[in-house]
Amino acid sequence: MPQMIARITCPNCQNQFQTPVEQVIDVRADPGAKGRVLNRMVNVAVCPQCRSGGPLGLPFLYHDPEKELAFVYMPMEAGYSDVERQKAIGKLTTQVMDSLPPEERKGYLLQPQVFFSMENLLNKLLEMEGITPEMIEAQRVKADLLRRMLAAESDENLEGMIEENENAIDADFFRLLAINLQAIQSAGQAAGLEKLVALREKLLELTDVGKKVKVQEGMIEALREDPSRERLLDLLVEAADEETREILLIFGRPLVDYPFFQALTVRIEAASDGEEKERLTELRREVLAVRDRLDEQARAAIEERAELLRDLLVSSDPENLARRRFAELDQAFLNLLASELEDAQQAGNEEAVKSLQAIWELVLRLSEETLPPVVRLLNRLMAVEDEADIDKLLQANRPLVTEQFVAMLEQAQAGMQENEEAPPGAAERLALVVAKAKALLA
Repeated sequence: MPQMIARITCPNCQNQFQTPVEQVIDVRADPGAKGRVLNRMVNVAVCPQCRSGGPLGLPFLYHDPEKELAFVYMPMEAGYSDVERQKAIGKLTTQVMDSLPPEERKGYLLQPQVFFSMENLLNKLLEMEGITPEMIEAQRVKADLLRRMLAAESDENLEGMIEENENAIDADFFRLLAINLQAIQSAGQAAGLEKLVALREKLLELTDVGKKVKVQEGMIEALREDPSRERLLDLLVEAADEETREILLIFGRPLVDYPFFQALTVRIEAASDGEEKERLTELRREVLAVRDRLDEQARAAIEERAELLRDLLVSSDPENLARRRFAELDQAFLNLLASELEDAQQAGNEEAVKSLQAIWELVLRLSEETLPPVVRLLNRLMAVEDEADIDKLLQANRPLVTEQFVAMLEQAQAGMQENEEAPPGAAERLALVVAKAKALLA
């Protein structure tokens, strides 16, 4: 759904700045939206001057067409009268109705559930997902702990908070942290991203779970640097737990072939210690079981994606079908689509090439819709080379050209300069975009 630009006055330093806000959150069009809502990352702003920030307390409509859910968040602090509230709700529901095909405009949208507190909306959303009150409370405690950690005034305060709450810092807490990292990165909020990255580094260093995660990440990085059967086997033998070994097998699945098992068998036969021989034998059984499970999951996913591709090709309204099943348009689907397109091109089947190319362009267009407007603008700026076109794009999207956007451009430019595989001239073109955006902002 399209975002709007709001002009905000920072309550801390009185600085005025612009920030994108969401009015309608559709989880079919934007699969990551549910995670943003659950982690209170909707309509959150950070002042580019003093770096303070928080929720803006603006109304929005949460829409899940698959489950026929329509929730309106209407915070009391928005200060609406009853009449104004009803008008705002009507405007939001009309916006959703207008975006849907006629057959999907159903009665539940005309009577959305209204929530005056974010807490009640989240509890209802989690209840619909089959989450128990105990699980909700555990999630709330973790989210509250994360917010307090991010607000810590010094490293000493943060370290004390980590020590006091280490029992609550588990794998779920790291997943919550990862969701927030992804959401803030997508929104281009550099200051918030910096804080989360720094917090994660502290947790990796100071907690038992963090140390385990750090070991896992180190092993995955070692496998990336040397993607060989011997390296994978060494890491599997070294790994201290089943979870770490499964993660290694997921990343190293192409290496688990006949020569790999030959090398493992050689190690088993060469083991002089009976206990070591039994451990390696059990490792072989475990690897076989995980490999078979991963292969079965991959086969099922490919069959499902192949069926979806066939449905899209014969559908009279492929865009509607693609939107309804957007979550399945993942990397596995794109790999299958690319393979089918290549086969059609080699066979000289022009009709099939045309149909498959249309599906490819549709998927790319829908995927781009899920990106924040600032990211879409960045992608479009990177795609044009003519200086006049850059000026036109920036002028046409003037409300998006904020200090935050310029900071994101500068961050992207620095990344381009460090990336040896970046397209030739990309860093220079981005430097030109940065200069023009700064001039426009000034």
